[in-house]
Amino acid sequence: MRAQSLLAGLCLGLICLGPLCGCLPKSKSWAHPRIADPRKEDKQFLTDTEFCQGKVGQQQDGKGHDEAMAECYRRLGWQPRD
Repeated sequence: MRAQSLLAGLCLGLICLGPLCGCLPKSKSWAHPRIADPRKEDKQFLTDTEFCQGKVGQQQDGKGHDEAMAECYRRLGWQPRD
C-alpha cells in the first residue's frame, strides 16, 4: 500500500513539473558580452539567427553552413561559449 502511494506521489510530481520544463530557456553556444539581461540576450540571439540565416542563405547543411553562421555571429558581436 505504501509503495502505491509513493508511486502515485511521484507520478503527480512529474505531471506537475512537465509543463514547467517548457519554460526553461534553451541553451545556446553563443554569448554576447554587451547584453547583461539573459532574456534580452535570448531575444537578440533569435533576431540575429534569423538575420544570419538570411545572409548565409540556403547553403547545404554541414561544415560550410556552420562556418558561415559562426562568422556572421562573430561579426554581430557574439562570442562562442566555453
